[in-house]
Amino acid sequence: MAKISPTESAAETPKVATSSYLEWGGIFGGGVIACAISVVLLQFGSSAGLALGSPNLPNGGASWNVLVAGLWVVIVAVASSAAGGYVAGRMRTRWEDSNQSESEFRDGIHGIAVWALATLGAAFFLAMVGEHGAAAVLNGPDAQLDESTVRLSAHITAIFSFATAAGSALGAAAAWFAAIAGGEHRDEGIAFHHVVPVFLRKR
Repeated sequence: MAKISPTESAAETPKVATSSYLEWGGIFGGGVIACAISVVLLQFGSSAGLALGSPNLPNGGASWNVLVAGLWVVIVAVASSAAGGYVAGRMRTRWEDSNQSESEFRDGIHGIAVWALATLGAAFFLAMVGEHGAAAVLNGPDAQLDESTVRLSAHITAIFSFATAAGSALGAAAAWFAAIAGGEHRDEGIAFHHVVPVFLRKR
C-alpha cells in the first residue's frame, strides 16, 4: 500500500476557516476607511456649500442649495461605502472550500458588514451633534423662533432625512458589489494600480 506523504495530504485538503468565515480585521479596516472618507467629503461639501448662497428662498422655502447638499450626502454615502467594501473584500482570506458563487456571497457579506459598521458610527455621531445643536438652540438667548424659520427647518430636515435614507440604501448596494469586485481582484491577482484612475497612477 502506497503511503501518502504529509505534503500530498495537505495539498488534497481544502483550506477552511478554523473559527469563523467573518474576518473582523478587514471589516473594521474597511469601516474606518469608509468613515474617514465620509468625514473628508462632508467637510469638503460643507465648506463649498457655505459659498453657494443662502439656504432659503425669499418666500421662506428651501433653496436649491439644500437639494444639492442632500444629493452630496447621497454621493458621499455611496463613495465611502464602496471604498470600504472594496477593502474588506480584497483583504478577506479566500478559503478553498467554496465555489465561485459562495465566495462572492462571502465577499459581499463582508462589504455589508463594513456598511453596517460605518452606518452605526455615522448615526451615533449625527445623534450626538443633533443633541448638542438642539440644546444650544433651546437654551440660547433667542429661543423664540418665528414661523418661517420653523417651516424652513422642517423642509431642510425632510430633505436631509430622505437623502440620508436613500444614501444608506444605495451605500449598502455599493458596498456589496465593491466587496465582490475586491474579492475578484484578489483571486485574479490584479494589481491595485490597475483599478486606480490613470491620472493618479505612479509614473
